Amino acid sequence: MSLSIAAFDPADDTACGEAAAIMRLACLAETPDLPALSVRRYAARFRNPQLGERRLGVLARVDGFAVGTGLLILPDEQNRDAAMIELHVLPERRRRGIGRALHDHLTGIIRAEHRTTVLANTSESLPGGPVRPGAGSAFAAVLGWQRASTAHGQLLDLHDVPAERLLARIAPYVGGYSPVTWSGAVPEADVDDVAYLNARLMQDAPTGDIEWEAEKPDPSVIRNYERTYRDKGSTLFHAAMREDATGRLVAWTMIEQLDDPASWGWQQVTLVDPAHRGHRLGLAVKVHNHLQVRANAPELRHVHTWNAAENHHMIAINEALGFRPSGATIDWQIRLR
Repeated sequence: MSLSIAAFDPADDTACGEAAAIMRLACLAETPDLPALSVRRYAARFRNPQLGERRLGVLARVDGFAVGTGLLILPDEQNRDAAMIELHVLPERRRRGIGRALHDHLTGIIRAEHRTTVLANTSESLPGGPVRPGAGSAFAAVLGWQRASTAHGQLLDLHDVPAERLLARIAPYVGGYSPVTWSGAVPEADVDDVAYLNARLMQDAPTGDIEWEAEKPDPSVIRNYERTYRDKGSTLFHAAMREDATGRLVAWTMIEQLDDPASWGWQQVTLVDPAHRGHRLGLAVKVHNHLQVRANAPELRHVHTWNAAENHHMIAINEALGFRPSGATIDWQIRLR
């Protein structure tokens, strides 16, 4: 067996397509309860870095045939001592040393950059949820990685959301706030508020033992996220609560509708300004967004979300909406010497 690992140009449609196809098959094997996503979406992982970071994709070939891929993410503004990696090997080619070779190749690059903290994630089963094989977690443990955080995934059928009943239940708490919804880009008048709420996510959400510096509020980060979603073919649906007295957005949530299958979406950020908690605004923005999606994208039925296992408040909100257990995402961390 002749194994080679080399970086590829993300603008090379052939190489990027090979890497994206491997990533697609590997993810489907690890999370069989979630849909098979488009190759375009996986290709965007290599092609669309966020602001202030570099991305490097590599392909592992055996006798010239692409069997594995790796993605290295290098922050260059914040967290300059850290890196993130993804490793994917075709299911039928596993347990032959390919994953370890990819791991050693990428961590070698990280060491050369004088970075010491590396993050990755894997998928596992949850009680009451579908079976996931958990091969990635076993692999990480063997290589000496440490569990840093666990997120619980949940799945919702939008047709089952008792929206009107929930809105009636929270009505006594939301006086002084008005809901607003939109699709696509954040309105220019509100982008500063959204940037502030987005930056609070890493500050406020439980992150376990992950060593990661939170983003600073920056409207250009929001615009770059929007470009990334467009390049993946996604459609974005937002809901927010505006404080009547100030006109500021103080709670915000977003659902990303996939390009293929369009019947699926990811529940992305949900954040309430700490000064405005206790008014059921988190539940309010989610319900209003679900109503918007049902009215404007009736084909979108399945919404998947994830929250830190210790974020009992948000998990309880999701359960009230009708979410049920899906699977766990484990964040792993290793310190390089």
